[in-house]
Amino acid sequence: MRLRPLAALSMYLCVSAAPWASAQAPDTAGWNKPVEPFRIVGPVHYVGTNELAAYLIATPQGHVLIDGGLPESAPLIEKSIRALGFDPAAIEVLLTTQAHFDHVGSLAALQKTSGGRVAVMDGDVSIVESGGRTDYLFGEGAARAGLRYRFDPVKVDRTLHDHDTVTLGGLTLTARKTPGHTPGSTTWLTTVPDAGKPRLVVFAASTGINPGTRLADRPSYPGIAGDFARAFEVLESLKPDVFLGAHTSFFHMEEKRAKLGQGGENPFVDPEAFKSHVSARKRAFQQQLADERAAASRP
Repeated sequence: MRLRPLAALSMYLCVSAAPWASAQAPDTAGWNKPVEPFRIVGPVHYVGTNELAAYLIATPQGHVLIDGGLPESAPLIEKSIRALGFDPAAIEVLLTTQAHFDHVGSLAALQKTSGGRVAVMDGDVSIVESGGRTDYLFGEGAARAGLRYRFDPVKVDRTLHDHDTVTLGGLTLTARKTPGHTPGSTTWLTTVPDAGKPRLVVFAASTGINPGTRLADRPSYPGIAGDFARAFEVLESLKPDVFLGAHTSFFHMEEKRAKLGQGGENPFVDPEAFKSHVSARKRAFQQQLADERAAASRP
């Protein structure tokens, strides 16, 4: 397969269904370009790169960081945090939406800088603690294919379960297990003030199907199809005001950012964007599942 241009590639890790044998590895270096950090809504700030999201939620008792990009993203994230007037050493809790190398790659470095506690959903703990070795797709199988998607392992301080909460400085984040993309993919929810109004913010885990993932025929892990189905049930039950995600392209960050400060309602308040995103991912999942089942039934 010919290498895709960056505009199309920005969704590659999360939506392509082509097998590794017929696809080129994604140009993740193109996802690690620095962008100016900014406040999204309430205490939620963007401190990630051009494509790989990282969110700092500031509180009077320290800060929460959600996701951390690639291993080489760590200095960029720390620089962005400082540019906003915060201290990376004040991060008290480090959270993840998924234990893939392009979202937890900098976790070890950021934990070392801050001394913050690492909390990970059950299902993803072994991936984080093995540095990606036990990842069902990017672990040993990818390594045998010559693809190296590893990161420094991190000791997990707290194993989370569906509906668990993380609290700090008046902030409460609720973890919803939305597995499939990884066995412990996690969607985070919190309510923050925005111009005197409470806004429900969702930090949605990826629900795309990576290249090489099998749902029905020799599934990538037992129960993966059921996990994806349950993830969509959870996501469809949510009614957030603000939709944020693990990749900036999921929620059209730059387009919305350009409208900030131009008057009117915060452009990140966009409930329909979340519905559309979930609907599109669910259709892709159902199509791949149907295709695999049809192929398996052929003589």
